[in-house]
Amino acid sequence: MRHGFIKFAKFFVDNETISRESRQHLASRAWITFSGLLLVVILPFLTVEYVQNPDVQHLFFVINDAVLLLIYLLLYRINQKLPQKEIFTLVLAISFYTCLTIIPIRHEEQLILNFALPTIVASFAGKRESSIIFAVCASLASVVYSLWALPGEPFPYLAIVCLLFLAVLAYQVDLILDSMMTQVTSAYDRTIEGWSQALEMRNHETEGHSHRVAELTMQLVKKMGLDECRYVHIRRGVLLHDIGKMGVPDSILCKAGPLTESENLVMRKHPEYAYHLLENIPFLQPALQVPFCHHEKWNGTGYPRGLKGEEIPLEARIFSVIDVWDAMRSNRSYRAAIPEAQVVEYLRCETGRSFDPAVIKAFFDMMNFELDKEPAKLTLQQPQVAKQA
Repeated sequence: MRHGFIKFAKFFVDNETISRESRQHLASRAWITFSGLLLVVILPFLTVEYVQNPDVQHLFFVINDAVLLLIYLLLYRINQKLPQKEIFTLVLAISFYTCLTIIPIRHEEQLILNFALPTIVASFAGKRESSIIFAVCASLASVVYSLWALPGEPFPYLAIVCLLFLAVLAYQVDLILDSMMTQVTSAYDRTIEGWSQALEMRNHETEGHSHRVAELTMQLVKKMGLDECRYVHIRRGVLLHDIGKMGVPDSILCKAGPLTESENLVMRKHPEYAYHLLENIPFLQPALQVPFCHHEKWNGTGYPRGLKGEEIPLEARIFSVIDVWDAMRSNRSYRAAIPEAQVVEYLRCETGRSFDPAVIKAFFDMMNFELDKEPAKLTLQQPQVAKQA
């Protein structure tokens, strides 16, 4: 459990911006964890009460809380495996039952107090209005329970008003949090786009390249069904894929013609420059795989680490196809843009060598190209084609 809290806290340290769905998963996990700990604290007291008064009522609460504890442990295990909507519905329903049966209810205010935690957390773990809906349902349940089980007790007006106030407060806090996170994310993304534009201003040949490949990469990422929570990090990695070229001298980066062997060795260091430049920026760590690994090849002949096959991160395998496609289809000082048919043929020939066959298949499907076609003989010189990729 201690490890879970450390992991939970570290997530916020390492991710200044996280998606709403990720925050919902985290809120659900915190909700489940606190409920489980509460049961761990209460269960020994209920057991002592049962030993002192071994009747059916006390036995029910001991067995009930023990079963609930097991259920919360199971929910903790499956929290990240089920869709958030399903896990939220389960936690909400079980929490409602827990509030009614966790301990003997002796007065109405105690029941309202039991409903306080789920009311506060519901907006963060589900839809924003969930706290208000839960509070209304809890208030109605409290009224019905009071009339049925506690006749003659004063009606808990103040407790119900306080519960509804908590619900509205949770709604407002979630609204403010969403607004703040949107502003922070927007600021980060504008900064990243500024870095990308600064690099393109240094080398006018690649002007517009980063934004073109970003849009096309995201289309392919969506077609291949990657988790939506990875989208923002992949896009950031794509926009910064050539940030390491800031460390490459102008005489090499802007050279009008093919590079010499020694110049090419310098150019091939730019993924490592990118890694060292970005590795200490926490919110960019999930995006590092694209700038660091997009020159790796499926057959292990790429750089900087010579990764092979699925050792190469999927986002880098996806982007490498888009990067080469755009580079070959763009004008360079040492050549004109290569015709589409030749680029398609090049990609087809390099399937299983430079590129992941599954990524090529998805890209060809997206672009309506034919994959199963007899390869033609190419006359392209790869070093010249890929110099600025």
